[in-house]
Amino acid sequence: MPAHSSRVRRTASLSADAVVAAAMRIVRAEGLVAVSMRRLAEECGVSPMALYRHVADREDLLVRMLDVVADGVRPPTGAGTPRERLTAVMHAMYDAFRRDPWVVQVLATEGLTSTRVLPVMEAVFAAFAEAGVDRARARDSYAMLFSFVFGEVLISHSDHSDTQARRTMREVDPERYPHLCAAMASASPPGSRDRERFTVNLERLLDGVLGSG
Repeated sequence: MPAHSSRVRRTASLSADAVVAAAMRIVRAEGLVAVSMRRLAEECGVSPMALYRHVADREDLLVRMLDVVADGVRPPTGAGTPRERLTAVMHAMYDAFRRDPWVVQVLATEGLTSTRVLPVMEAVFAAFAEAGVDRARARDSYAMLFSFVFGEVLISHSDHSDTQARRTMREVDPERYPHLCAAMASASPPGSRDRERFTVNLERLLDGVLGSG
């Protein structure tokens, strides 16, 4: 069968969902840098121009990919204390971003978001309001918690023993930087305490926002 005929059939059967699913396969296997319309067309077995029948451009594609990740972050129910609900949301975000760390780069550097995360944000601000946190403090606290999740994901994603940063820390002069060396010497093996560190530090932040009582 001619290749042209085969490609026509693939183009006709293509959908926006199939394009996004292919993009998710690429980003999870090869990283965000690999997600180009040309690479995506190869994955789908169509011409690059065929993709534009289903996604407007790369920005539209990335927003649809964010939708997929946002669908995995469920807002908490009304049960539980405000602190318990906030804890649940932050853990859900952390888990979703750990599965798809490329999201941090998109949210932080490309100014994109998914409207599907709005129910989660509403749940967060509702919990703040119920806890008696005023609106200005709630906005700042949300930004702080969100940045904390970003940072923890970035650390856990790049926390490997063979990185240049870790090699640099191992070679620090203990006579010149004794406190730094002592702190580094007490560190756990890379990746061994990601969840525990996240949980402990999240509790510390929530103590600051809500009080520890």
